[in-house]
Amino acid sequence: LLKMAVTRKCLPSVLLMLNATIPNELRWRSPKTRGLAESPRPSLSLCLAIVGMILESANEATRYFLNLRDEDSCLPYWFSIDDQTRLALSILSIHGKFVVLQEPEVRSWALEKLKDEVHSSVDFNNVQSDLPSEWLKEIVTGAFCNAGCDIGLGFDSSVLRKSEAFESTRDEYNSCYRQDMLRIENLLNPQKNSGGLDYDLLIAALLILVQRDEKWRDGTSIPTQILLNAVCDKAGRKTGIDQKFIFDGATMMRLCALSENYQATAFLIGGKNGIILECADIIISNLGLSMNEAELLLFAGSVNEMKDFVTRIYRKVQIEKKQFAEFFPSESQQHLLWLLEQYSMNVRKYGEFNAASNSMRVNPVFAGRVCFRAWICLTQPSNKESSAKWLEKWLRNKLGLNNGVSSKRLACAALVRILLWADEASGLELTDGDEEPLLAVLLGLNGRFMAELAHACCGMIESIPFHLADEIMSGLGGSNLFFFESELLNA
Repeated sequence: LLKMAVTRKCLPSVLLMLNATIPNELRWRSPKTRGLAESPRPSLSLCLAIVGMILESANEATRYFLNLRDEDSCLPYWFSIDDQTRLALSILSIHGKFVVLQEPEVRSWALEKLKDEVHSSVDFNNVQSDLPSEWLKEIVTGAFCNAGCDIGLGFDSSVLRKSEAFESTRDEYNSCYRQDMLRIENLLNPQKNSGGLDYDLLIAALLILVQRDEKWRDGTSIPTQILLNAVCDKAGRKTGIDQKFIFDGATMMRLCALSENYQATAFLIGGKNGIILECADIIISNLGLSMNEAELLLFAGSVNEMKDFVTRIYRKVQIEKKQFAEFFPSESQQHLLWLLEQYSMNVRKYGEFNAASNSMRVNPVFAGRVCFRAWICLTQPSNKESSAKWLEKWLRNKLGLNNGVSSKRLACAALVRILLWADEASGLELTDGDEEPLLAVLLGLNGRFMAELAHACCGMIESIPFHLADEIMSGLGGSNLFFFESELLNA
């Protein structure tokens, strides 16, 4: 019947006929009762089989089908069925695509169910959910399949599996989840003319799966949190693909914050605030602090306040000590090193120092201060000396610093601003007499190393806080950057 309808171009009429003759089978509901006898409900498999045949018949069949109205209630099809039927039909796969999920009314219903689930899981922890985890997993898979992503085709089965030999080595960053995010980045690229990824459905469903500590797909090697982070990092970016559905970033950010998933929130926000949240998540997970306390340590409080707070922490908190023959950074410290290299030590342009506060670009000086503050918070007093030696060796290696010479002069300038100048947010003046400790001192870095670092960027105005540059140049009698640099180089 359906083949004939497609051939003769009368599919809408045939669907109307089916809607009139088998309305209960199409909607998985019991027929109207007659007398005292109860009519049994048709089987769900029969309903799915019939609907599946209809949707497979033609590309436009999905829209025609959802436009059908129930003769009793006069409601459109989707609003004439119960939630159990909707759960089953919304994840119906037709030729590898979840076509029903792409229709506006179905997507809106699914999003409302997901948002309600996030709210209820926060407000009522013990309430039984009406959203099965299997349905959530299918929603995630469906979003990837609809966008034509490689991850939807199962190419993720071994992407993050590591050999025992690799696990036994202590290569830097091998425990940083940012590395895992980079490994799966290409698997998330949608195909052209696919309508792009439905970020709203993906983020909401993954958030709930993370809360339930569930895998997003059975047999996958990609942790659910890593996938959520990667999706959030990708959301809202320009991809050159026309999005079928506009991303509601504000709502998704509220859901992430409500779930207290700071990693996902950090990648959604991005920029300066994203770095703060990412480091705050590390502090909170390691030291059990509140968000307000973590923000005080990372940027809101002065260096003196941070120093006093950290001292009090290690008087009260007992943190497990790992016995190694020599110091090696923890997983959290490896993550900080990745951020430090990414944002402060890969500076290639002068303009990166001028990143506006509301820009998605991250100022290398600000990012470095936050990372080094977090490093200080995670370093136990008993490990300060050994960690400082390790950190100095790592910095020398990354900068190629030897006898005060480095090819990465901009990176050296950024580190000088970070380590050898007091916090610029406090409005430092050259005549200030306050004894604000430098981060280099708190880290325990060697004086010779810091001297070599300063020498490597000698003559670069980027090594001096911008609000002091005019004062310094006027003191030298110069009026421009070139005069300032030549005076220092000739000194």
